[in-house]
Order: sequence, then C-alpha cells, then structure tokens
Amino acid sequence: MRKGILFVISGPSGAGKGTVLKEVFKKVKDLTYSVSATTRKPRHEEKEGINYFFKTDEEFDQMIKNGEMLEYVNKYGSRYGTIKSYIEKVLNEGKDIILEIETIGAQKVKKTRLEPVSIFLTPSKLDILTDRLKYRNTESPDWQQRRLQIGIEEMMSAYDYDYLVINDDLENAVDEVVAIIKAERLKVKNNKDLIDRIINKGEKKND
Repeated sequence: MRKGILFVISGPSGAGKGTVLKEVFKKVKDLTYSVSATTRKPRHEEKEGINYFFKTDEEFDQMIKNGEMLEYVNKYGSRYGTIKSYIEKVLNEGKDIILEIETIGAQKVKKTRLEPVSIFLTPSKLDILTDRLKYRNTESPDWQQRRLQIGIEEMMSAYDYDYLVINDDLENAVDEVVAIIKAERLKVKNNKDLIDRIINKGEKKND
C-alpha cells in the first residue's frame, strides 16, 4: 500500500482558501481535510472538530510540551497548530490529506520527512484582498488592515512553494488545485506499489 500524499495550501487572509477547498472536496475523492487546533474563539458558523479543534492556552501549551504538534504559529493574538499523530495516521493508511496552514507553519512542515506538496493561493491584486476582508465583516478596520499587511509579507513566501494558484475566478482556481492533486497522484514515486503489483502478476503468468 502506498503512503498517502500530504498537500499543504497557504495564502494571505482573503485569498479564499476555505472556499476553494470546499469545492475541491466535491471534485476529488479519497481526500482528507486536516483539522487544525487553535486557541482563538470560534466564529458563529464554526464547529468543533470540523473547522478547528478549539483549545485553551493551557491545553495548547501541554500539547506543545508533549511534542504533539507538527507545527504551530502565533498569529493575530492566537495560536494555530497541526496535530502530528493525526497527520501521520492518515498518511500511513495510504490516504491523501490536505493541510490549510499559515506560511510560517508550512515552512516548518517542509523541513520534515513528510515531503509535502505545497500550493500557494492568492488573488492577482492586493486590492482584491482588501475588498474580501471588508466583505467578510467579522473584524474591525484595524484588524483588517493588520491582516492585509501580514498578507503582503506572506506573499514573499510564495517563492518557496511548489505551485502557485491565482484565485480571481473560483471555478478556475478550483480546477487548478484539482489538477495539481491528480498530477501528484500519477507520479511514479507515488505508484511504486502499483508498478510492483503489475510486474509480479506478469511474472506469475510466465511461470
């Protein structure tokens, strides 16, 4: 059984990562979404274990102390992290998983032995980020401005990713992410077990 593929997707706030992934999961089978842990309070539409695992600061500290986090980052006054055991379990079961995390966290994951496939999602203009943050209307203007500034800084990390997807048109962005996933699944390095089975079956027929 082949090991699963870890996909990492990042981008500035307002890039539309959640919206794109929602549509990607409608088109791609056998793909698991990694649920991150966070110390921030849930928004009204968010649910425990589906959007995030909501933790207290004390619980988060204990998880770090126990080495349970694959990566974690401080952002906007809260902490976000990926639970290591969950990722490893899914991959060892031969399932592909997609991880939506910040650029700092993605850099940490890229340094591990998990060989993640990284995708950077962004609109083509920063003005689009500003409009989307205003439309979201979940934060004060000061927080929106701070998120935009951090987004500009995050854009510098785009050079370190494997793929760049421009999200000006939702349907096109979704199709491109789907194409990346399908292409990675077809790589020889991810199908050595299948090649072995084909060869072994051929040898048995020749016996």
